[in-house]
Amino acid sequence: MRGGDDVGSDWERAGRGRAAREGGAGRGGRSGARPKPKGAPRAGEPGPPGPVPPDSFPSGAVRVPRRPRRAPGRRPARGRARASGRLPATHYRRRRLAAALFGVVALLVVVVLGTRVLLYDAGLANVEDLTVTGLTTVPEQAVRDAAAVSPGGPLISVDTAGIAARVAAVQGVASVEVRRAWPHTVEVDVTERVPVALWQTSTGLFEVDMTGLPYRRAPEPPPALPRLTFTGVGPQDPATTAAITVLRDLTDPLRAQVATVAVAGTQVTLGLVDDRSVRWGDPERSADKVAVLGPLLGRPGSVYDVSSPDLPTVRP
Repeated sequence: MRGGDDVGSDWERAGRGRAAREGGAGRGGRSGARPKPKGAPRAGEPGPPGPVPPDSFPSGAVRVPRRPRRAPGRRPARGRARASGRLPATHYRRRRLAAALFGVVALLVVVVLGTRVLLYDAGLANVEDLTVTGLTTVPEQAVRDAAAVSPGGPLISVDTAGIAARVAAVQGVASVEVRRAWPHTVEVDVTERVPVALWQTSTGLFEVDMTGLPYRRAPEPPPALPRLTFTGVGPQDPATTAAITVLRDLTDPLRAQVATVAVAGTQVTLGLVDDRSVRWGDPERSADKVAVLGPLLGRPGSVYDVSSPDLPTVRP
């Protein structure tokens, strides 16, 4: 009877033989087959997944690609920023922009409050003086009374438009400009009306300016100006416009010889100081008429017709 060691040896040899037979059967029974590469799955174990044939998907199925796996230990940039306690650069830019806007608003508030204190409350820019310039014939006191500027109030609160409107209503004032002269003065610059003719009315002799406005009673003695001998003198009157236009276009030596201006419609007739007359016609072609009238007055006669400057005539 064999001992235990012999029985164990027989079982070991039988196991090796069975393993050899099974390995040969798995390799298709071929002898001399290559050994299985290292890492290959054992018999009965599933192998690595291979490409799936397209016809293995059911009809209508959608193939979803697999999301690549993130390497272990890595986090998104935002997560790393939060984990490290740092904020993104865009957040810092927003904070800087908000701080800059707050600073600008605070500065504007300080400027407005400071301006208010300086110009209104502190009394550093109050009205102390009123100056009037440009006067020749208009009384200065009349301008000051119309301006009605009281000293002591803030210069910034002076109503310059109201002052200009009141002064412009003074007789003899054509236009006015009112300015603030910091820190304490209101300046009033007046442009006076200039008379170019006289107009006799039932209430007296009036001066007429370049706009055709009878604006002031003529002084005594009256100035040596042409007199308008027609009625209805005014800025909107066609006869007045024609007369003023002719007087404006005359040269100074010719204007000095004019004593009267008569208008029928728009036909102007000038009466000279030596009892001669000039038929001027309408105000058109004034330059040509002035050019021929000078030499024409050197000829003897009483009526000089330049209404057609191309054919001027002289009548005795």
